[in-house]
This record gives sequence, structure tokens and C-alpha cells, in this order.
Amino acid sequence: MMKAKLNKYSALAATVLVTLKSGAEGTDASKSPSSASRVVARIILSPKVASNPGVLDSRRLYALSQIETGGDDEEIGRSGEVSRYQIMPSIWRHYSDSQSYRDPETSTQVAQQHWIALYKAFKDQAHREPTDFDMYVLWNTGQSYYAKRGFKPENLNAIVSDRAQRYVNLVVLGTGGMATTR
Repeated sequence: MMKAKLNKYSALAATVLVTLKSGAEGTDASKSPSSASRVVARIILSPKVASNPGVLDSRRLYALSQIETGGDDEEIGRSGEVSRYQIMPSIWRHYSDSQSYRDPETSTQVAQQHWIALYKAFKDQAHREPTDFDMYVLWNTGQSYYAKRGFKPENLNAIVSDRAQRYVNLVVLGTGGMATTR
């Protein structure tokens, strides 16, 4: 077996185990169909990626925009959320006088300011560093929803939890992988 490590942007700990393809040393697919090429992967990931979840970096911006709108700058949510990041207009106005909701640069600046505010509020209220999972829950539901649930992922509505997990998967591994946050 061969071990491979994921890049530094993945998670703090990851192992991928690969069984060599048929025809490689020690295998003979002609003797048994079950010995044909097979890949076995076990990935063990920390709830945090290598960088600080309090920073809305390019990986997190991408993941957030993909979860919220698929990167569509013109999307307007059911409750009136605007921009690719689905920010409520009242929150937007707190950070900017601009109404350029469709401008990626402006929406990114607003998103980053709001992200920092959520990060600081979480640390103050929960008395711990947030994970990427925590940050998405705050983004999606607001801090009062999560605070009422003791800032514990196991107390969340399944839909909220699933969306937060999808966000973490995008941050950690991109669109092709899965991660465990709890």
C-alpha cells in the first residue's frame, strides 16, 4: 500500500490509502474479478482547516458563494438576501452605503466585514475559537439561533447542519470530497 498526504490547505490530518491497480506487482485481475483495481480512501480531518476560520479567504469565499448561490451575483433570496453571498440588505447597509449588490468586489468587501463581526461575536459568546462549521451556521442562521442551541452542532436543525457540512467540504477538499467536522 502507498500513503499520500493531502496538500497544506486540506486539513490538519489526512491519510489516503490506495490499493495498487491490477497488473501491478502482486495482483492478477485475471484470477479473480474482485482483485481488479480498487481504491480505498480513509480521510480523517480536523474540524478546522490549516488556516484561521475567522479569515474569509479565497477558499471560504468560493465555498460560501457556491453554497449560497452557485456564484450567481444576481440571485435574490426568498427573504430578500442579495449578492452571491446572500446578505440581508439591512446587514449590507451596516457595512456599506453602496447598493452594488451584483458587484463581486463590493459584495466580497461587505461579506468579509460581516464575517469578521460574526467571528468576534462567536468568540465572545461561546468562549472558544469557531470552526468552519460554526462560521457557516452563524452566516446562515445568525448568532442568536446558534446561541440558543448552546453553540453545539448536535443541537442544530438537520438542514442547517447539512448545509454547514457541505460548506466545510467545499472549504477543505473542494467539490470532490467529504470531511467530518464533529
